[in-house]
Amino acid sequence: MKGFLSMIIFKKIIFKKLFAPITLLLCFTLSLSLTGCSASSVQPFSKTGFYFDTVISLTCYGNDAEAVLDEAFELCGHYENLLSYTKEGSDIWNINHANGQPVTVDSETASLLQTALYWSEKTDGLIDPTITPISQLWNFSGDPAGPVPKQSQINALLPHVDYHNIRIDGNTVTLADPDAQLDLGFLAKGAIADRLKAFFLQKNITSALINLGGNVLAVGQKPDGTAFRTGIKKPFSETNELVDIVALKDQSLVSSGNYERCFRENGVLYHHILDPHTGYPADTGLSSVTILSDSSTDGDALSTSCFLLGYEKGRELIDSLPDIEALFLLSDGTIYRTEGFPQS
Repeated sequence: MKGFLSMIIFKKIIFKKLFAPITLLLCFTLSLSLTGCSASSVQPFSKTGFYFDTVISLTCYGNDAEAVLDEAFELCGHYENLLSYTKEGSDIWNINHANGQPVTVDSETASLLQTALYWSEKTDGLIDPTITPISQLWNFSGDPAGPVPKQSQINALLPHVDYHNIRIDGNTVTLADPDAQLDLGFLAKGAIADRLKAFFLQKNITSALINLGGNVLAVGQKPDGTAFRTGIKKPFSETNELVDIVALKDQSLVSSGNYERCFRENGVLYHHILDPHTGYPADTGLSSVTILSDSSTDGDALSTSCFLLGYEKGRELIDSLPDIEALFLLSDGTIYRTEGFPQS
């Protein structure tokens, strides 16, 4: 959303690199979400952990909220065991290591792969779950990240990047190219957030905030009737400056940008959102895209899709979809909002 490296080493590296900025974001989000709670006697329960190669935080209100949070984190572990390409034995890991042989997967994995293919078709292949070998080549999660790969290395892997090689028959998945590999990092966290929301509602938790490393989904509103509030980070700000603050009631807010996993070499910025046609970081004139939607799955996929498409085509895509709003931040700092995207 994307062994996606040796699991223990990978997590230690990512934790070290991401914990500080993400923790700051989580603290900011939670501090905003808890402000004004004095109007209600219902107290929030919060829990943080490390899943999906990032720091996550869940906050909820209601009876048995603390016990429900424990179950919610067990659910996070379940989905990591299905969808993480770095976790040996997961559905995605098994597909990637099957040498082109059919693999039986969980029905939820098969369904999410179908969703991934939908977005691949929707973007004419700009979203491609088989970009994994090239993503690994770039080593964006390394410590240090980089270096820039040789053109010959990229050229050798590009023929294996083709979502048409993903074959799904019920719960059986086959990669027609045995050298291809999958990563659902561009929509997995959004899908998991939606599953967590459904779980909370099933447990009669109607007020909660889900934050999966910056993928934010509000379940209802705060008990006092006010909205949860979360900030949109300004890329590369050394003072944690925000572009905007958005009030969330039963909606999702997801951002993708060139500042999340990146490195500089010879003064040039290289980021993790790769163009599958070239194997290089997409240069579309955007720094970030933020999607406001009811479905976090849609928001996750659309934030990456619109970044790859660029402002004009991305805006055209958003305008064609009902109940989806977007904020586009251009590389020069210009901000464009769709008509329904709120301003603080």
